[in-house]
This record gives sequence, C-alpha cells and structure tokens, in this order.
Amino acid sequence: MDRVAFRKVEELPLVLTPMDIAAVLGISRNTAYELIHSEDFPILRVGKQYRVSRKRFLTWLEGQAA
Repeated sequence: MDRVAFRKVEELPLVLTPMDIAAVLGISRNTAYELIHSEDFPILRVGKQYRVSRKRFLTWLEGQAA
C-alpha cells in the first residue's frame, strides 16, 4: 500500500483517517489505531469508522510537543 506524503499542513484533508494520521506521524497502521484508542486522542466515530478533524489533530499534536 502506498503511503501518502503531506508536505504542508494545508495539504492535510479537513478530516483525517487513521491512515492519514499514520502518514503524518510516520507510524504504522497498527500504531495509529493504538493512538486513536488512547484516552486523550480527539477522535470522532462515524458509524464504525474513525475520523479526526485536522484542527483538533493539530491542537492535540502541539499539546504533545509541549
């Protein structure tokens, strides 16, 4: 499976999938799902699918770096 590379924040979709999160963070699919299931991760469930808004993901990411 090809990985998508994002070079700028503006290139990220408004709503990210677990595979988008894996690509941004440079982690595996399994690790992305482990992250999604962590308590403080800002996930949105749409049926059986997981999504996260770009804005909330970036806010979470900045909080992790602090």
